Amino acid sequence: MDQTNSPGSRLDTSHQKPGQSKSGGWRWGPFTFRVPFLHLKFVPSQFIQGLVVASGTSLIMAPVMIGYFGLSFEESLALLLLANTVLCASFVVFGEPFAPGMLTPAFPLVLTFIVSGYPEGPERFQVMTALSLSLAAIALVFSLSGLSKRMMRALPVALKAGIIFGAAISALDRVFIKDVALFETHTFSAITALLVALLFTFSAPVQNLRTRYKWLDSVCCLGLLPGFVAAAVVGVLVGEIQFDIRWGLFLPPVAETLAKVSPLSIGWPPVSMYLEVLPLAFVAYVILFGDFVTGTEMIHSAQSAREDDPVDTNFERSEIAVALRNAVSAVFAPLFPYQGVLWTGVHAVVIQTWRRGRDKMRNLHSGIGSYYGFGLPLIYLCWPWISLIKPIMAIALMLTLALTAFACIMVAAPLVKKPLEMVCALVIGFMLAMFDVWTALGAAVFLLVFINGNLPRWQKKAESSEQPSQVASAGD
Repeated sequence: MDQTNSPGSRLDTSHQKPGQSKSGGWRWGPFTFRVPFLHLKFVPSQFIQGLVVASGTSLIMAPVMIGYFGLSFEESLALLLLANTVLCASFVVFGEPFAPGMLTPAFPLVLTFIVSGYPEGPERFQVMTALSLSLAAIALVFSLSGLSKRMMRALPVALKAGIIFGAAISALDRVFIKDVALFETHTFSAITALLVALLFTFSAPVQNLRTRYKWLDSVCCLGLLPGFVAAAVVGVLVGEIQFDIRWGLFLPPVAETLAKVSPLSIGWPPVSMYLEVLPLAFVAYVILFGDFVTGTEMIHSAQSAREDDPVDTNFERSEIAVALRNAVSAVFAPLFPYQGVLWTGVHAVVIQTWRRGRDKMRNLHSGIGSYYGFGLPLIYLCWPWISLIKPIMAIALMLTLALTAFACIMVAAPLVKKPLEMVCALVIGFMLAMFDVWTALGAAVFLLVFINGNLPRWQKKAESSEQPSQVASAGD
């Protein structure tokens, strides 16, 4: 997530090339349907990366479905197959120029909210359906009314930072307190995975070396994969991990899974549940908006190098696409973390290849389409790959949550410029991670209005007065 009201942010480029890109496609309404191999060309480098990284990373949700939602391993795989099919196919159907992905910062918040507030079984899937439909409704209403950008500019910076801090605190609490047993059973492999991932992702010396060594840059671009590989090697050497490769095709139990997760089978969420999840859905929307800004700025930063492939971005159109996709997912694959507009790491990798020229990637849409297997994640039907990932799925989940925490802190910290805003943001984040959402939002309103002074008329008085107010002074 990036700062949503930064100077010079360009959220809408539809005035430049309305709905047109040299990648072509079939227009339907405001969207563009692109047919694989006709409008979307095959990019081998992106396809191979997606096959390994995207499928392997997505499987981290399997232990969550098993441990917290009561599904079997096979049913978890079937749900992931359905959720990923909806996610990947949405890129082909709607044609938005972003690598779609999880609402990663919202994931730890959602997991804590559901696990602490609802019993295992159908009710937890109803909560995810309610969250998915609520987020879809918020995005649709704000898009059609034109309120999106105005509302996001009006949100106090301390609140935006607090939401992201909350995701970081919740993730760290899950990794090092609630699920600390993983470090007791897989001590060496878990610590190795964490150290390797932190080095290749956040280490300043390693990032400096990337500019000198192409092989190191290539390894760093693989995201979580180096940590997975290191954990697997160390785990096998010390006896913490054993692999049992299974051959053949996996036939997912789709009907049995839908009977346990779909509102068509378990019933639709009651009205009271929609009211309970509404604040969290709004938090997810703030993250969704930030992801759109981040993805758009990435495209703009590389657009000058690819004037032959003008890319059209429009937040209102993207909101409608996300709303329609999430509504479908709520019915057939209510996996709320898969509701995002952007997978930041993948988007950055594809953009870097795209900016190097037409010989590397014909157009941006072809690169993203190839990474996502043109909307068909068939790798989930391959038992050898599934059985290879299965022993390290718990470590993969830990790794994703830990890196999410680090990334969220790095994004949230620069948003706030004053000590008082930082204090308010940290307290709001702690409240979001440790208490129910309504309590956290109530505390946020008190902190923002009565402590930080985020009230328009107070701000006007402070600006018109020669002597700054006590609140303004404390915040400097």
